[in-house]
Amino acid sequence: MSTMNTQSVRFFSEGTAMAGVLRVPDGDGPFPAVVFATGFGLVKEAWLPPYAEALVAAGYACLNFDYRGFGESEGSPRGRLVPDMQVQDVRNAVTFMAGHDVVDGDRVGVVGVSLGAAIGLGAAGVDDRIKALVALGGPSDLWRTWSALPNFAGFKAKVDAAQDHFVRTGEVRMVAVTKLLSSDPETCAKIEKDAPTIPSWRPEITFESLAHLFRFRPEQVAPFVRASCFIYCGDDELIGRGEAVSAWANAREPKKLVKLEGVRHVEIYGEGRGFVPAVDAMKAFLDVHLR
Repeated sequence: MSTMNTQSVRFFSEGTAMAGVLRVPDGDGPFPAVVFATGFGLVKEAWLPPYAEALVAAGYACLNFDYRGFGESEGSPRGRLVPDMQVQDVRNAVTFMAGHDVVDGDRVGVVGVSLGAAIGLGAAGVDDRIKALVALGGPSDLWRTWSALPNFAGFKAKVDAAQDHFVRTGEVRMVAVTKLLSSDPETCAKIEKDAPTIPSWRPEITFESLAHLFRFRPEQVAPFVRASCFIYCGDDELIGRGEAVSAWANAREPKKLVKLEGVRHVEIYGEGRGFVPAVDAMKAFLDVHLR
């Protein structure tokens, strides 16, 4: 197994300073590289570093970073989860990695997990520098996902009012991520357990930014992704199991669909039983398309 070098890095997204952690295998590069897209309100230290470490051991340089307005990245207001902004952050992270002297700029991929799978899909669908996408346990049409919830019309009216208020005043109010993800108590419990251990992680977003989430439909650009692998949990209580299937059906070849049989959403992270099969599926796909 390869050992690795880890360093804090900084790059800029639309003029905003971004904080990241770059992990590089020991040895001579340039290496193929992976940019990670995090999930709903997560930061670079939360849940995805074990995936990065597994891919570094397989010979990939990996970047975990904070979206603007989250963690140690700059940006204000804090906690604005606007997918179009995060897509651009991922694309700028790809620019940073492709220009790094340890990276082969012609072999850069994106791995997105949970909401990060949608962000990664959105980025890979408009940026052909991204040679391969792995989307794990995430939605592909946020309108379809949110509008299926009970009492959505009333909830959306409150979000629209908050967005109107933000436009008029610049004022935001925050909402806890666990409140928004209450359909999955296990994942919420993990957030409540792990967030206090990471000083930069505030598991909340601006309420008005949900209006942008509702409109985000990255499945529309799935036909333009150069190579895509969609991995989904067979017993996911948070993300509809048809989301990955639908994105895969709309994607062009080469593409792959992987089901983690009997795995719940919370189990795709480090200590969960879905972690190892997810890593194996990632490596198998990336080895074909980035090697």
